This record gives sequence, structure tokens and C-alpha cells, in this order.
Amino acid sequence: MKVLVDVVNFNADASCLTAGAWMRAISGGEDSPFVQWLDLYVRHDKRVVLGFPGSTVADLAMHNPEAISRINAHPEVFELIVRPFSHDIALLRIGEGFAINLEYGRRTIEREFSVVRKYFLPPEFMLTNEQLAYLSREKYDGVFIKPDRFADEIAKRIPRTPYNARGLFGAELYCIPFADKLTDAYLRALHLFDAREWSSAVESFPSDLALVWRDGESSFLFPHGLEREGFWLAGERASICRRGLTDIHLPVSSNAKGVDEPVSYYPVHSFAAWMREFRMLGFLSRIQRVEAGLRSLPLEMIYRWLQVINSDILSAVEKSSPVVQIRQETPTGPMIEFEIRRSERGLEGEEYLALLEEPERSQTIQTSTAPHIVKWRSRIEYLRRLDAAGDSRH
Repeated sequence: MKVLVDVVNFNADASCLTAGAWMRAISGGEDSPFVQWLDLYVRHDKRVVLGFPGSTVADLAMHNPEAISRINAHPEVFELIVRPFSHDIALLRIGEGFAINLEYGRRTIEREFSVVRKYFLPPEFMLTNEQLAYLSREKYDGVFIKPDRFADEIAKRIPRTPYNARGLFGAELYCIPFADKLTDAYLRALHLFDAREWSSAVESFPSDLALVWRDGESSFLFPHGLEREGFWLAGERASICRRGLTDIHLPVSSNAKGVDEPVSYYPVHSFAAWMREFRMLGFLSRIQRVEAGLRSLPLEMIYRWLQVINSDILSAVEKSSPVVQIRQETPTGPMIEFEIRRSERGLEGEEYLALLEEPERSQTIQTSTAPHIVKWRSRIEYLRRLDAAGDSRH
């Protein structure tokens, strides 16, 4: 029997998920599409580890608290890990900025959920070794890495079993690698209404334990997405035994078999895809000017700053829209070419930045029904309530 730990990055700000589509997904209370998505895992008894950025959790708390109740009602199915509040690019953050974003995320997640494990899933697998040292000082249990997201030269040297990653000045943190290729097998199962390749890929994984990373919002990007996800879960073979992080033993590898001169640190991820044509260089410069004075900002401005550092503001502008082959409507339907279009998150990010640099502009959007503004207002209000309920670390 193969043991599987399924770790899901569910980012409400994903560059292909429009603000309107997300707000529709969390509308309707118990009948919302998002609660229906959760119910697939409950119905099929499929254990899953959820990695929600704090901003996504804030959206649920303000617009779909029934989803949070559903997760808390099923600790045998759902396990939470720690994420920052904003799904940001940590390579751009100074120490204080990283700490503030992470702590608002941790406090949000721990406030709303009953089962939270202190493992950190870095957005985009971007993490500096200074930040790793911070996580070590804050007593995190571990961090995750996905070797095949890095350049080939580095990827082949990243151990495929857990290792102690070194941070600055002798700090260490347990580093857990995700399996190569299983993410693609999941996506093909979704695209093709066919779970056979997925099950075979897990069953043929070279060790008895496989940890997989994937984007949870994928099923909200395709026609009949919930049906696709349900078909995948129903078709997963019984030989695959799902477990949570607390159910497994992950020893540190004393030697990385088949890895030549294994790395002993957290490698630096490429930034090229997020700055392909440098269209957002001025945007980033303006954010960093604000961040340089972060310590002196009032809380209200920090709340606004957290809205502009999202990595998908850059993704939506710099990355091309993916085009994939999917099976239409049913497992026996015809194959079609499907474009997953990037959202208008670049424009939204500019508006968020204007609201940060010129706070008086917020008076002009108080009655706006634009989904990204509704989302902005409710996240700001959530952060106010969070700090009102307990001392901020700032």
C-alpha cells in the first residue's frame, strides 16, 4: 500500500482566478461552490492538508464562514498548515516585511481553524536563508520544497527525502521535499476526466511515502470543475492510503541516495517568470519604498501594504495565459483546446497601491461593488478585528 500526503495550495488570488469568480465561489453559505468542493473530500473520505494564505481565510471568515465550520467539523479529513497572509514573493521582502506577513497569516489561520500544524509552505517555493533562520527561531516544525521547480543544475542536487536545511549563522530547519511529476499527473486527471494515470503514478512512486503539492483552485478554472475533482477522487485506487502530516514519520535522511553533492540549504528560486519583461518594475519599486519604512507605519497602512505584495499581481501581467487540452463535459466527451486566461489582477494591484499611497482615495470606493474592492474592504476589516482581538506583533 502506498501512503500519500496531499498538500494543497489554495490561493484565492491566483492569477487565473478572477475576483468575481472567487466571490461567486464563496457565495451561498452551505450551498456555495467552495463548500461543495470541501464536501467532495468529506464524502469520499480523502484526507488532505490545506495551505490557505491568510487572505483566503479572511475571505472565508467574512463571506463564507460555513466553509470554516465544515473544515473544523471534520478533523479526520482536513489538516491546516501555516501560510503568510499575502501570497507574496518572499525574495523581495526585507526581514520585517516577511515577519509581519507571516505572523498575520499564522494568527489568522490559528484563529479560525482547530487543527493547524506548524509547517510552513512558502508561496512559489521562494524563501531566503535569512527567512529560514527566522522560521527556525520561531520554532516551526518544518518547511516544504519542490525540487522540480528549480533549475536543473540545482534540482538534481536537492534531496528527495527530508533533510535539515541550513539558514544563516548555523540555524537549521527540517525541509520536506515534494514528489516530482505527481502534480502533473493530478492536472491531467482533472483535464481528461481520468484518474488512472494519477493512481499509477502514485503506485509506482519509488518510496512507500509520496508527498504531493498542487494548486487547489485548479478545479475552479475549468468548466464542470467540481465534477472533474469528484471524478478524480472517486477514481483514486484503494491501494493509495491518504494520511496527514501528523500520521506519518519523516526521518531526516543521513545520505541522499543518487544525489551528487546534495544542497544543505534552501536554494534561491528563479524570479524570471514574474519579471519576464519588467513591466512591473516601477510597481515593485514603489512597494519597496513603502516597505523600507514599514516599522513606522500605522496598522491601517500595514493592512493596505499586505494587499499589494501578492505575487499574482505580477503573474497576471508577466505570464502568458496557459492553453491546455481538456476533455469536454464528460469522461467520454471530445477533446478541446482550452485557454485559462490571466485575470486583471495587474489593474487591481495598481488600485490597491493607489489606496496605500493616497489613503484619502478610500472614500471614493466605499460603495463600490467591484469584486476586488469588496474583497479589499473585507480583508482590511478582518485585519482590524484580528488586532482588536489580540496584541499585534508589530
